[in-house]
Amino acid sequence: MFGAVIVMVLVGTLIGWLLRKVSALSVFTSRLAGLAVLVVAAPAFYSFNSGSPFAEAFVTYGLGALIAAGVFYFLKSRQQRA
Repeated sequence: MFGAVIVMVLVGTLIGWLLRKVSALSVFTSRLAGLAVLVVAAPAFYSFNSGSPFAEAFVTYGLGALIAAGVFYFLKSRQQRA
């Protein structure tokens, strides 16, 4: 579970950074969009490579995405909250 959270935070940030380069999204919104992409892609990659059931991987990475969204929320700057 800890690995899923770390992967979601790091890769979600990377995908969010790429989305900000091609669109006019805010930092927080682009990171959440990156998480939305990962919630679908990460369990598919994991279940294909490890042979575990997709539903199990989806629950694990889904919970990881929820925790990562909380991390992103608390990392927002105070200027964006106002």
